[in-house]
Amino acid sequence: MGKRDESSLGKNFRSAEKRLTKGLIKWRLKRVGLPTPDEETMDKGSERIVDEAHKIMKRRAKSIFEELKQAKQEFLKAYRDEEKKEKE
Repeated sequence: MGKRDESSLGKNFRSAEKRLTKGLIKWRLKRVGLPTPDEETMDKGSERIVDEAHKIMKRRAKSIFEELKQAKQEFLKAYRDEEKKEKE
């Protein structure tokens, strides 16, 4: 897949995320009996929500990656310590 295809695919996913978010907002507002804002407001709001969700996922992914690296280091240290004990 070329760079152009990836960009197009990313835009399609982002568009789908925004449509889904907008639908959820409309459903939630309807459920609690509030009027739905105009389309421009809905577009901007769904854009902000999708952006924030991406930021949160990125932070969590970094956090999870750091925890995995730490767990690997602890495992390797424990494994090396066991090898030393066996040699003694």
